[in-house]
Amino acid sequence: MSKLFAPDGPRLYTMPPGVDFLTKLAEGLITALDPASNPQRLADILIYVPNARSARGLATALLNASGLPALMMPDIRALGNLEQDEPPASAEAALADLPPAISSAHRIGELTKLVIRYFKAHNLDQPATSALTAARELARLLDQAALSSTNESGVDWATLETLVTDHELSRHWEHSLEFLKIITQQWPARLENAKAMDPYARRYAAAEAVAMAWDETPPDTPVILAGSTGATPASRLLMKAVLNLPKGLVVLPGLDQGLPEAARKTLAMVPSHPQHALIGALDSLDLKPADVPEWPGHASSANLSARQKLIHETLAPADQTADWTQRLRALAPEGDSAAFVSSALSGLSLIEAADDMDEAGIAALLMRETLERPGETAALVTPDAGLAEQVSARLKHWGVDVSPSAGQPLSQSPMGALTVLAMDWLVEPSHPVRLMAMLGHELVHYDRGLVLWIDKHILRGPRAWSDWPGLRMHIDSLFDAEERPLPPHQRPAVNALFDALEAFCLEPDEAVSGNDVLPHLTRVLEHLTQTPGPWAGESGRALSTLLETLSDLTEALGPLPLSTHAELLANEAAMARISSGSAHPRLAIYGPLEARLQAADHIILGGLNEGVWPAQPAPDMFLPRIFRRQIGIADPDTRIGLSAHDYAQLACAPQVTLLTSKRREDKPAVASRWIWRLKTLVAGAIGDEAETALAPPADADPRDWLQALETPPQTAAIDTRPLPRPAVEHRPTRFSVSRIEDLIRDPYKIYCQYILRLYPLDRLNLPADARLRGSAIHKALEDFEQDGTPKTADYLTTLIEEQLRMGGEADADIIALRERRRQTVEDYLSWRAETAHKIAGDVITEEKGRYTFTLGGREYVLEGTADRIEKRHDGAIAILDFKTGKPPSEPQVRAGLSPQMPLQGLIAREGGYDRLGAREVDALTYIRFGTQFDVREIGEENGRGSSKLEPASVADIIKDAEDGLIKLLTAFANPDEPYRSQPKPERVNYASDYARLARRDEWEGEQ
Repeated sequence: MSKLFAPDGPRLYTMPPGVDFLTKLAEGLITALDPASNPQRLADILIYVPNARSARGLATALLNASGLPALMMPDIRALGNLEQDEPPASAEAALADLPPAISSAHRIGELTKLVIRYFKAHNLDQPATSALTAARELARLLDQAALSSTNESGVDWATLETLVTDHELSRHWEHSLEFLKIITQQWPARLENAKAMDPYARRYAAAEAVAMAWDETPPDTPVILAGSTGATPASRLLMKAVLNLPKGLVVLPGLDQGLPEAARKTLAMVPSHPQHALIGALDSLDLKPADVPEWPGHASSANLSARQKLIHETLAPADQTADWTQRLRALAPEGDSAAFVSSALSGLSLIEAADDMDEAGIAALLMRETLERPGETAALVTPDAGLAEQVSARLKHWGVDVSPSAGQPLSQSPMGALTVLAMDWLVEPSHPVRLMAMLGHELVHYDRGLVLWIDKHILRGPRAWSDWPGLRMHIDSLFDAEERPLPPHQRPAVNALFDALEAFCLEPDEAVSGNDVLPHLTRVLEHLTQTPGPWAGESGRALSTLLETLSDLTEALGPLPLSTHAELLANEAAMARISSGSAHPRLAIYGPLEARLQAADHIILGGLNEGVWPAQPAPDMFLPRIFRRQIGIADPDTRIGLSAHDYAQLACAPQVTLLTSKRREDKPAVASRWIWRLKTLVAGAIGDEAETALAPPADADPRDWLQALETPPQTAAIDTRPLPRPAVEHRPTRFSVSRIEDLIRDPYKIYCQYILRLYPLDRLNLPADARLRGSAIHKALEDFEQDGTPKTADYLTTLIEEQLRMGGEADADIIALRERRRQTVEDYLSWRAETAHKIAGDVITEEKGRYTFTLGGREYVLEGTADRIEKRHDGAIAILDFKTGKPPSEPQVRAGLSPQMPLQGLIAREGGYDRLGAREVDALTYIRFGTQFDVREIGEENGRGSSKLEPASVADIIKDAEDGLIKLLTAFANPDEPYRSQPKPERVNYASDYARLARRDEWEGEQ
């Protein structure tokens, strides 16, 4: 075998930043082992790499480097799966006796039980979800302790009791210490009873067992550990064991071999530096950076060498930044720092986007542009999942399917989304939004036409029910209605659907256990899909795992309200990830962890803002930093150091684009500290030319591409105001009195409703509004006037509340306004008693009338319904109109803007009300009847005329309204008269349902 595995050769190597790690590693192994002459030599090797992605990448690189059509592959394993994979043959016996790792969900569930026990023991009244949150934090602390212990013997939990000596502080610390006994004392005992281990503790135990097995019986075939920084106790232990083997090799990623001894000692104390973890690994091996040679077969270029030094300088500790200019001159050949920086920036560009949306667009364009060059590859690397998803969506818009390597949340998959929706529905089955969200899902088997019909005709508008029985009664009432009942042929299908769903309804206020609700949810899903679909494929497996996880969690929490079950399921489904498709052959979107050891022709680093990359360490609920260090848990800034190492490895690639944003999530953002240092360093070397040197080439700036893409082409200005002019024969001739007002104020609304037949759909779960309250009060007043009913305030108030409740008004709102509404009723009854002497005979309510007349050879019909008509002793009548809000003013009525009441008077004058015949009208009265009472009469003869208007009798007002009606209808009988959208917007005091259809936002300012 070659010098690579010679007994006296080096055992530890490094692969410099910017080098295709897996390709160079594969080329070195192929050169050393020559599988073409002896395939078994390569097949006998055991190789550990950081993760499964790099394992697959190494296998591909080996095949490519061999040049052979087929290759016997070595045993390539992922360090991250050390506690899960089958052990290597040489260590199989050593690992056989290790207890299994406890599942994550089972661990959280068991910790939650211990937290709940603590709460009860200390008389703390906390909800179960608080216990779950605390359990998650404890599990995170356990993992941090296992993954980042700075002591070979592990974390010294016993030291916790001696950390605080100050008397005042110690009293507070005692409470925390008592709580932490959950993981220092109770949790180990719980694990021992369950004969299980914490996952990361088992990983360390597995590494320890492998190391001991190798020490006792060293394998005579090569073992290689490649790509690990040695940041965890398990990886350092395995690294040391591999180096002790006769044919063991370790290949480190991106070690700075030129670190002076003083700098090495300094960086060993700076956890946020990218070399910190590597230095710690070397210290555990009693080695120094200078002892580590580069992997053979790599030839460095001047540009790459300059880039490596430049990036290293930008990541220097803060206390070393004062002499950057001097350090640059020392690093530069012949002291020419400008030439050195220019060489280092060859192939690197920095783009500052206006915001994260633009950043996503730029990244997507750079990736799409790569496809224009045959064979080239590109990879976006970002810790910002939102940015990754935006870039993926933009690429998909262009027909390029690139999914983030981290996958998509299960909750965003079709089956995951349906599961969340079904659980939400179980919380409140009669809720129209929840019901339609579930029924409208693409995987639900119900007839789509029927579901849409139910949506439109049954569920929309004010919610007139509060529970499932109420919804079923509402459905029956719609089919059995005297006026405009729903078509009977739909009833069997509608009832069949709701009967089927009713079988799955649970008691709404009852707390249930996870063992009860989760199987029930499973049956709901099976019913909705009617296929094995829910459990098929990757999403099906993830869904099964999710339900198992929830079962473990909820077992600890005990019976919970359905809403809490729904919240837990939604949270867990959002955290569970599934692969969203096959990988693109040339493009990839990675997180920093997935990107380790990966390479591409063009590396795009996105999300380089403070708080994103690097991310701030999460605050610890239990242990301050100083306490963490004293018991042997690594500083949280170690994560920043590892993140900086990822950045440094990627930023040294031959072609790199760095992306940062001035705003993120619609808030000001600060560029990453690494970007600030890069800009400062470059400016110190080349001054005013720094911005140009860092910018992409002027003829290939993706910001220009994005601007061109998002700037619409210049077109001739056109008038976008709709001015529809339908033929006269298609124009409406039948109007209600309220529609005449629409024709005056918003003719376009009449055009949409009468000619296009477009009507706005009510929203689902529409809250009670003025229209609903008006209808309820009108119906209550109509019933109140029936013969035989008690004419008391209590009875009328009850009638009103019953009608409001039937119309969807919430009980809380009814009760809140009960006293004010009761006062209105009493005021109305007092007024009614005072004016009763004017009435001759019965009062007529809700009377429909019509007036037919001919104009320009066309017959027109004017219709209206009078709320209340009172006969006078002289044969005349008074027409009363009830308003829950503020009625129109007399100037509005007299000016013809609100002609509804005078037009009702016109219908009465012309004998349009069948029970009255032709009558003179001597009073037009508005009655405000909502949460306050008022009476307003139109016309001078009634003593309420406005001093700003000339006196006019009711007859004159009716005649003016008639003249206005004739003029209006004559105008719209002209084929050249358009139906304009709100020609006088100042006369419209409501939002039009048709404003968007009329594109008012495009042209309103041009009027």
